[in-house]
Amino acid sequence: KNKKKKMRKVLLLLVLATILQVSFSDPVPAQAHGNITILGDLLSTGSLRANAIRSKSLIIDGSISVSLKVAGDAITSNKADVTILQTSQISSPTGKVVIASPVSTGSISSTGSISTVSFFQNEVRQWVLKHHDDFEAEIKGWSSHEVSSCDGVDHHLGGHCKDVGGEVTKNFTGLGPHTHVRVQARYHFLDSWEGEAAYAKIDNRLVWTDINDMRGLDFPSFCGGEHPDGKFSVPIDVTLRHTGDSITLSFGSTLDEHPCNESFGIDDVTVSVK
Repeated sequence: KNKKKKMRKVLLLLVLATILQVSFSDPVPAQAHGNITILGDLLSTGSLRANAIRSKSLIIDGSISVSLKVAGDAITSNKADVTILQTSQISSPTGKVVIASPVSTGSISSTGSISTVSFFQNEVRQWVLKHHDDFEAEIKGWSSHEVSSCDGVDHHLGGHCKDVGGEVTKNFTGLGPHTHVRVQARYHFLDSWEGEAAYAKIDNRLVWTDINDMRGLDFPSFCGGEHPDGKFSVPIDVTLRHTGDSITLSFGSTLDEHPCNESFGIDDVTVSVK
């Protein structure tokens, strides 16, 4: 009996020593060839590498790096960096999705707004509207705050009996990176123009001119005084190379009489870049 007890103690000591040696020795990475099927949950507190993982649901509290493809009915992530994204829908709990790289798609639909630095259609960069002044609210940044209306609804800068000093000017900022700028506006020739000139300037560079002479012409008066208005809402559309973050626009005339006799108005000034 004593010998049996001693043998049991020796065996227990040997087993304990073996367990301690295995526990404190360097871990040997497990290798498997083929597939592994786990019917329950798999919890990994370290790293996990695999050629492919298929699961009804996969929750990762940290980060995941996939060199080939991630596919699923629904993928939720706080942040994702991808080279190619193919999906039928992108949504965000905050209502805002930010994509920092170029996007190529057949069609885009949104129930909210879409904001982009640049937009291509048929591989052609499209214009991006940066500013639009329609003079229906507070006038900001212009050298004159004088506004008029011909119908009591649509307002324009300057106009009948409004002394704007012969020219109105504004500096527009925040254009961002671009190579070209497009300036559009509508110019109203009001009342008794007699061969005077109208003009538009970009950064003090003359880019548009027109002449109006109403002498001897039978036209109705659309706006202002009783004089005929033969040129009204004339479009201005100028494109030129430009890279600066700001631009100064000026609109004026060579009128030499009182603004109640002859005047001009400016409306719907827009600045676009691409």
